[in-house]
Amino acid sequence: ATARESTVAQSRDPSTMTALGSALTMLYALGQSSLARYNHANPRASKRGYARPLKLPGRFRAATARAAAADTQTRIGFIGAGSMAEAMARGFVQGGVATASDISVSPSTDPSRNASWSEDVGANVLGSNVEVMESSDVVFLTVKPHVLPAVLDEIADVVDPSRHLLVSVAAGVPVEFIEKTLRKATEKKNKKNMKEMRVTVVDHGDAMDDMDEDSDSDDEDEMDDGMKMKMKEEKKKRKQLKKLKSLLEDGVITQDEFEAKSASVGPPDPTIMPVETEEERKLRKEQKKMMKMQEKEEKKAMKMQEKEEKKLAKEAEKEEKRRSRPRVVRVMPNTPCMVGAAASAACVGDDPADPMLAAADLDSVVRLMRGCGECVVVPERLMDAVTGVSGSGPAYVFQFIEALADGGVAAGLPRADANLLAAQTVMGASKMVLETGSHPGELKDKVCSPGGTTVRGVHELEKGGFCAP
Repeated sequence: ATARESTVAQSRDPSTMTALGSALTMLYALGQSSLARYNHANPRASKRGYARPLKLPGRFRAATARAAAADTQTRIGFIGAGSMAEAMARGFVQGGVATASDISVSPSTDPSRNASWSEDVGANVLGSNVEVMESSDVVFLTVKPHVLPAVLDEIADVVDPSRHLLVSVAAGVPVEFIEKTLRKATEKKNKKNMKEMRVTVVDHGDAMDDMDEDSDSDDEDEMDDGMKMKMKEEKKKRKQLKKLKSLLEDGVITQDEFEAKSASVGPPDPTIMPVETEEERKLRKEQKKMMKMQEKEEKKAMKMQEKEEKKLAKEAEKEEKRRSRPRVVRVMPNTPCMVGAAASAACVGDDPADPMLAAADLDSVVRLMRGCGECVVVPERLMDAVTGVSGSGPAYVFQFIEALADGGVAAGLPRADANLLAAQTVMGASKMVLETGSHPGELKDKVCSPGGTTVRGVHELEKGGFCAP
């Protein structure tokens, strides 16, 4: 008995719990390595195709969460200080996956909500969305869908894919829309900056051209007008002599005619322009021919080099676009985050730039969300269904609890007792579904005795359209 008491005492010791939690975390990671990349984030999926709970005592789960949180000190930011954001932040802190000092939030227009974040949650209320980006690694975009584009435009300049992981909670907004909006906002601002730079360069170039023109005109002014006229006449004379020689070689004119016309034009004046000999002229032509061939080869080589550089630049641009794509994960939580009983789902886009990095980001977000409840991974095409089931589900359940309690009050129960019985009934029934793995319809049938009161009540619910069509 003494040995047993000692063992129990050791099992309840916090250090022992943390060690056990770390061991469980390692075993869990090893077990998941053989599973599919995007399915492993939901270890509770059974072969039947629906989620089943991990049969671990609560104290072991808490120790596992604390051990995982101790491994990385991730700074978390919230852009949007609404009820859902606050519920998530409270859940992260209470679940041990984050500390309040590592959480920051953008300011709300409601001072009381800022006070709640600062005093109750213990988070840092900063001055702007950009400040939240600069002080955080994982940033939750907890704003309404119609507000999200303006927020993305505001933070586009400071989004760093090598550092920031964006987690969108906006219902119905796909990952592709977020990526495109951020890219367009960045490109728009870059074009504006380039335009301003181009205007500056053009102004500078115009000024330099004006200086060059002034310099050229000065040089021309320095040349004597008489010399200009002589050079012009000499060029005209040599052009005429060249034409006459060409006519002689082609047999159009005779030698006598050539000499007579050449004499009328006059001999070249070497004092004005140098006169080439026949050998010099041939040499010049040969050099010119060789230069043309060389230029042709150089152009060909340059064209090939430009083609290769263009190809490399295109590949580099493609790689740069891939690297510059923001890292985005979508999450659909619900308000029971506040009490550590959330039902959440997470996904990445259909075409991530880096599948391995996307899987790691998904793991990080799922780990955070599991600090305040359950979180499964689904394809993005199913996120709208998740919104209808678990995102909005608490409101439906609250309404059911209210209706059930109202029925109790109508039958004579005190309001407090009716509320307690109704809420506890929902919680207990939910626990049975999770822990037994049985179909809800099967569990319902076990409660409904033939001709009993329960089946009559179920019949009334069905008549009222309570069941799904």
